Amino acid sequence: MKRSQSPIFYSLLLLVLSGAASTAMAEGKTHYRWQDERGNPVHSDRPPPAGIEYEVISTGSTLVRKVPANEGAVPAVAKPSIDNKFEQVETDRTDALKKNPEYCARAQENLRTLNTAARIRVRNDKGELYFLDEEQKQIRRDQAEVTIETHCD
Repeated sequence: MKRSQSPIFYSLLLLVLSGAASTAMAEGKTHYRWQDERGNPVHSDRPPPAGIEYEVISTGSTLVRKVPANEGAVPAVAKPSIDNKFEQVETDRTDALKKNPEYCARAQENLRTLNTAARIRVRNDKGELYFLDEEQKQIRRDQAEVTIETHCD
């Protein structure tokens, strides 16, 4: 059963991270997005160094302000409003998470295992092994189905 523990862990981790991301979005914070010198996307709670084009994003709405490299930084306390040129951006939050074939395969494998009559043993946060009861197996089935829906085509 050691092999099936890892995919269950990753599925649970994904759900926890998704919950943390949605909590951060609900709080309505502002963050900054730009590309580094290699073209990799950077997300930060602080603006980039001077001379870099970036976007100021309000996570509590769909407002984005594009800041040219020569304009300088927008203070971290800036709130989206008409006077500081935030624009409404159409977004579909369901597409925020990209499909991940690895998560999909793991969740499908977890679901197959959870749907068998086998006793499933996992580790708790102290590293101790214990068997899942039917209620715990159902919770993990539900989590696997959410992961499948999110990451499978």
